[in-house]
Amino acid sequence: MKNSHPKKIFIEKDVAKSSVTQQILHKLPDVPVEYIDDYRTIKIDECKIDDVFKKSKECLAIARKKGELVKQFKCRDGIIGNTEYYISHGNNCSFDCEYCFLQSYFDNAIPTLFVNHDEILNAVKDVLQVAGDKKIVFHAGELCDALAFDGLTDLSLKFISLFSEFPNARLELRTKTTTIDNLLNVSGINNIVVSWTFSPQVIVDAYEHKTPSLEERISAAEKVQRAGCNVGICLDPIIMCEDWFNNYKAMLEMLFDRLDIEKIKFVSLGGFRYLPSLAKIIRERNPQTNLLLGEFVPCIDGKHRYFRPIRVEIYREIGKIIGEITHDVKVSLCMETREVWNTVKDVL
Repeated sequence: MKNSHPKKIFIEKDVAKSSVTQQILHKLPDVPVEYIDDYRTIKIDECKIDDVFKKSKECLAIARKKGELVKQFKCRDGIIGNTEYYISHGNNCSFDCEYCFLQSYFDNAIPTLFVNHDEILNAVKDVLQVAGDKKIVFHAGELCDALAFDGLTDLSLKFISLFSEFPNARLELRTKTTTIDNLLNVSGINNIVVSWTFSPQVIVDAYEHKTPSLEERISAAEKVQRAGCNVGICLDPIIMCEDWFNNYKAMLEMLFDRLDIEKIKFVSLGGFRYLPSLAKIIRERNPQTNLLLGEFVPCIDGKHRYFRPIRVEIYREIGKIIGEITHDVKVSLCMETREVWNTVKDVL
């Protein structure tokens, strides 16, 4: 289980006897444990902010999720998208991508697993039952990696069991990991999509620290497809780099050559974007980074994005690459404005 063996575990006292907690501890028998009242109050004592993040990612917190367990995506004015839901099953992850918005999102950076699985599954089921026959989409992995700790929790198996009862619904498990064993021996899961964030290896090396390589991700996706599951391709965030076109072109050709196109559910494109609060942390953690050196402009949702003509060029060129390979895969944009959508829709 790559990147999922912590050096220390924090456990909220009221979930200490949970069956999921005990399962995790059984799989990590030699890791020191500290019992706490609330995972949100954990503090990591280091002088430099980069050291705080790095040390945090060596730990693991086990907690009960309070508040909303299923949340609806709310699209701001000017940013278009469908009404979808995400499942709050964890916070943060053990990877350390320089661009990750979670760096400025939570009170701490410790990977946290919520073990009140029955409550989470019941909350999802409630939404599914209200939806009836209407098609509805859920996401796992919005505030963490959906599968990085699946070898400890087996949560994916519980999701698969639930969604098998609701064939009109779809669950997307978004990941960068190779922890896929639970998905290899399950059949009849047409409404589960495992989507990988793919980046050219030059981007992985520069910004996606502690993550599996591009080759490892493609290999994992191949295995999942052979097991009968659909996959998604997420190019998000797309990051401008030297010779970006040829790097992304080579990666896409590799993906479509090795993956079964009939089992690719979608390709999602999204340019790198950030809030000012994230930019501050990126610069504090790595003053030498070139991640923020592009031509960025503030947009209607408060995030900074590449200047619109740059984004349009990126989407059009990538759309053309995909179109030259296949017209059988749906291509869409993630968190983009209507103006950009309208400018590039002829090639997507």
